Amino acid sequence: MSLIRNAIRSSFSLRTSDPVISRNSLPFLQESRKCLSTTVAEQPPSSPSPPLPGSFPVDGIKKPASEGKLYGKFSGFSKHTLRSDVMNILEGCNVTSDDLKFSYMRGGNLNPAGVYVQFPSRSSYDSAMRAIAKKGRLYRLERATQSQWDPIVPYQGKVVALHGLPPNAIIEDIDRFLSGCLYHPGSIQFLTIQGLGSPKRVALVRFTSQTQAMNAYITKNRNFLLNQRITLQVLQ
Repeated sequence: MSLIRNAIRSSFSLRTSDPVISRNSLPFLQESRKCLSTTVAEQPPSSPSPPLPGSFPVDGIKKPASEGKLYGKFSGFSKHTLRSDVMNILEGCNVTSDDLKFSYMRGGNLNPAGVYVQFPSRSSYDSAMRAIAKKGRLYRLERATQSQWDPIVPYQGKVVALHGLPPNAIIEDIDRFLSGCLYHPGSIQFLTIQGLGSPKRVALVRFTSQTQAMNAYITKNRNFLLNQRITLQVLQ
């Protein structure tokens, strides 16, 4: 029994002599835990990337940013080119007569500076480029902007310009010259344009329809007003 009691005392003394591990004895563990908790708390939540411009879905369908209306400037035609002539060249390009606006130079003889075309899509513009390329180098189509398109007021083939007016011509003289034609009497306007020599007077008259404007061109062109020959131009 004495041997057993001695063995128990020896075991107990060994246990009490072991070093005690406390929180204060491991400072590096505390720092590690502190750094770990701080890193996790300060990490911002992830957020999805913002969508690219023009990629917002419309009616549930995503459309590319390049899709939409395009504008072009068509040039290389003569002074008396009609809207129907341009439409024939652009046949199959998905444009209508309302998609055309003629721009006229204020100098010279009101020659058209170009026709601005509103295309409904890029494929329509590309079709026009191919159609014009088949016509040779006479015509040209270049890119334009909406800021060039918007200010132009279309004449729609209903306005006729009277060139060669004498300096003393008045509205009553225009009325007599256009006798038998259907036009709006209050629409007559006089312009002074700078030609190669002295300034020239021009009268603009709006007719009731394209047909009446063409009828005036056919019946009145190169007639005389106050002993001076007058030439007519249908503005598109």
